[in-house]
Amino acid sequence: MSPPDPADVGACAQSCAAANVRRASRAVTRLYGQFMATTGLEPTQYSLLVACSLTGGATVSKLAEVFVMDRSALARNLALMEKRGLVKIRPGEDRRTRKVSLTPFGESTLANAMPHWRAAQNAVEQQFGAERLQKLLSELRDLMKIASRADPSG
Repeated sequence: MSPPDPADVGACAQSCAAANVRRASRAVTRLYGQFMATTGLEPTQYSLLVACSLTGGATVSKLAEVFVMDRSALARNLALMEKRGLVKIRPGEDRRTRKVSLTPFGESTLANAMPHWRAAQNAVEQQFGAERLQKLLSELRDLMKIASRADPSG
């Protein structure tokens, strides 16, 4: 087999949605992480606290679906958060489900972290533009819907 055409490799690097979205995600996550550093929360943990607050007791499966995350990876993150006293994981309606809710400490941690999140959000909106950011978020939601429906077999 011959080596790939350098022009094809370059085109892939420039236009690959997966690589470019992941790269942007890492950069934005790093930025939010810098603003959140004093809270003791990683941006992913902050997002999970927000989701738990909004849902008031979603199942691990539902959270995994919302975050487009592998259930086992989410369960590991939640276990760490439970160990820190941020969330409580309890049995759901049947043996196969587990519900996640904020503890009082999780609620206060979320409240204390919100100004740091707001500062990060303001920085992004000022640098990127609030309207432009809203358009990007809308486009990303559409991209997620398309990706979740895509059939690799054609």
